[in-house]
Amino acid sequence: ELQHGPFWKAALLCVLFLMVQVCVEVAAMAGPQGCPTDCSCNNQLSKVVCTRRGLTRVPPGIPSNTRHLNLMENAIKSVQADSFRNLHHLEVLQLGRNAIRQIEVGAFSGLTNLNTLELFDNRLTVVPSGAFEYLSKLRELWLRNNPIESIPSYAFNRVPSLMRLDLGELRKLEYISDGAFEGLVNLKYLNLGMCNIRGEMPNLTPLVGLEELEISENLFPEIKPGSFGGLSSLKKLWIMNSQIGLIERNAFDDLASLVELNLAHNNLSSLPHELFTPLKYLVELHLHHNPWNCGCDSLWLARWLREYIPTNSTCCGRCHSPAHMRGCQLVELDRGDTGEMQCSAPFIADAPRDLNISAERVAELRCRTAAMSAVRWLLPNGTVLTHASSHPRITVLSDGTLNFSNVLAGDTGMYTCMVSNAAGNSNASAYLNVSAAELNTSNLSYFTTVTVEVLSPRSEMTKPKTTTTTAGASTTTTASPSVFQPVFISTPTVLLQSTDTPPSRPSVVPGSKVTTGKPPNPASTSLDEVMKTTKIIIGCFVAVTLLAAIMLIVFYKLRKRHQQRSTVAAARTVEIIPVEEELPPPASAANIAGQGALTLPEIRDHNSIYKLDYNTHNSDYSYKPKLEYSTHKPNEDFKKQITYKKKKI
Repeated sequence: ELQHGPFWKAALLCVLFLMVQVCVEVAAMAGPQGCPTDCSCNNQLSKVVCTRRGLTRVPPGIPSNTRHLNLMENAIKSVQADSFRNLHHLEVLQLGRNAIRQIEVGAFSGLTNLNTLELFDNRLTVVPSGAFEYLSKLRELWLRNNPIESIPSYAFNRVPSLMRLDLGELRKLEYISDGAFEGLVNLKYLNLGMCNIRGEMPNLTPLVGLEELEISENLFPEIKPGSFGGLSSLKKLWIMNSQIGLIERNAFDDLASLVELNLAHNNLSSLPHELFTPLKYLVELHLHHNPWNCGCDSLWLARWLREYIPTNSTCCGRCHSPAHMRGCQLVELDRGDTGEMQCSAPFIADAPRDLNISAERVAELRCRTAAMSAVRWLLPNGTVLTHASSHPRITVLSDGTLNFSNVLAGDTGMYTCMVSNAAGNSNASAYLNVSAAELNTSNLSYFTTVTVEVLSPRSEMTKPKTTTTTAGASTTTTASPSVFQPVFISTPTVLLQSTDTPPSRPSVVPGSKVTTGKPPNPASTSLDEVMKTTKIIIGCFVAVTLLAAIMLIVFYKLRKRHQQRSTVAAARTVEIIPVEEELPPPASAANIAGQGALTLPEIRDHNSIYKLDYNTHNSDYSYKPKLEYSTHKPNEDFKKQITYKKKKI
């Protein structure tokens, strides 16, 4: 044993030496291969930093045990699919301040433990929704300062675990869908500041767990009730520098958990009475840098600020008007010399009036007063409604009117409008009487039975057979053909639809009204008015039709008579053709003996040409012409002229 003791010790030492040597070599080999050449690695913190290296793509060879990867301030333009597929332990990925324009679907596949993804200060024009599919544990997403133009519906529904979403400085943003934030039930923080949002607040109702909302430096001229609907968990709200000029009554009633509110750097001059009363937990309020009008409308605000906001707070700014109070602290409004301020209780300009109405109709009870006065309605069952109250059928409009979208018989009772300001209260009541529902005329079908009777011009002619068939809303009329004086007799008919009994085919009786379903209620005046209106319309239509027919007949007769007169006048017109040929003077009353008939020029008119022939007759006595006279012969040119005119005719 003693001889073999030193041998075993030497062997053990050799084994230990070899193991240490192998470990050193492995560590030496792992160092250069596990960290990319353009990056610095911290194995103890599992952190890889590759900032400001001019990288154009994600470098390969990143250690698989990396938990924090910083690739900021490079020139990366695109993130390809499977760029981080081996980094299963990665928790923080920083890709901000690059030139990323495109992120392919599956670019973040394999990052099952990623907690924070920073993509701010890049060149993304759309939200890369498809790339978020595999980020099941993502908590923070930074997309600030990208040229994103729109946020579509369900843009973030693949990351329901998201708790912080930074969308600030999206200066080219033009559209936010109403369903843009659907699925983000766990979101706690949302930044929409400097996003070029104009007009109304985006729909934030799906963010039921939201606690902090930054929406400053947008354009919101007015904030209306319901703008923050569903945000009952919101604790901090910042709406600075958004040119807010008016906040309507009960605009913040949905923010029951609000602790901090910042309305600084806006155009507010006054706030509605009791605007902050529903905010039981509000302790930090910033109202500075607003042109406050320190009059009666702001008197309640000064009192409320002293009671609920710490006295050492400089939150509330100074008075801008009237001139004698400019520069004074808003919280000191009703202190000191207040004799000059004379305020009165609110005046109800349009008080509600008693109303009798049928059920299932739209109704309203007016209660219009000053914009800065608080308005509440007391219902018959003791419920109090304001502008922010959510009732399925009854709402309070911005001017204080109580609107019923569909009154029911159970709504009958006394309604009281309660208006208040810093100087006092005013009430006005009205009784609403809801009777049974009237006949719903929207479900009625109207048609007209028209009977055509043809009058024959012959007295002995029997009356023609007339058949009228009415079915549904159509009319068919058959009568003997004639062109003489049709007489129209119209009968308005109403087809009632009944929901109590199944419809049956109505029996048709010529000359009688066709009615199916329940008969109309004799006490109802609505149906009578409809019938009267229908008769008047049909009568006007028939009268206009008959008048037009008479005018056409008169016009036709006048035109025909004018044509006949023109024809007669033309028939009496005779065209006389002048003849320049000179005829020889007659020797006597009789023709020269031995001569035949003498042809004269034709006389032509518009209808016919008549040729006048004068024949000579032989007398008992003989007559010899003188030698100096010769028998007259017509000129050859004259003969040709007559022949040409004959052919032309």
